[in-house]
Amino acid sequence: MLLFLDTEYTGFGQVPPRLISLGIVAEDASREFYVELADTWRMEHCSDFVKREVLPLLAGKSLTFPHSRVRLREWFLTVPRAVRIACDSGTDFRFLLDLLGDPLPENLATTYFDLRPLIDTAVYDRTVSNYYRQDHRVHHALVDARAYRKGWLAWMDARKSRGKDTGTRAGVSITGKL
Repeated sequence: MLLFLDTEYTGFGQVPPRLISLGIVAEDASREFYVELADTWRMEHCSDFVKREVLPLLAGKSLTFPHSRVRLREWFLTVPRAVRIACDSGTDFRFLLDLLGDPLPENLATTYFDLRPLIDTAVYDRTVSNYYRQDHRVHHALVDARAYRKGWLAWMDARKSRGKDTGTRAGVSITGKL
């Protein structure tokens, strides 16, 4: 099963970038995880873009990094025995691995499904854009993860309808490398 991941962090060019929030949605939409972190970043760490587009969307109760780790590790106990992260950024995947800590959950693949090749497909792009018409919170980690899931499902349906789904995810690499 794929788990769609997105993170929000202090911004490109921030050294090092610092995690602000993380959202995950299961492929079958049966479960979600969302956390906002309280102690990994400060306002002065954030780019202008993050201050303008990301921070106003934060609404949940922020948790410390250790408490967030415990919650995330507990959540992974509720997902199927074999899961792979789907995301559009190695940075997102690294933030997830860092938050999980060692050892990684046994059910988590150590590579991710790279969504970047799908971004330029019309069906994926259109579906993600349509999702944001329903929920306008672009750059909210959980909302973005939901949108990516919808885009991937539409892309998969389009591939199946053309009879090209060969079980290899239609030629798109399923391994993201860090």
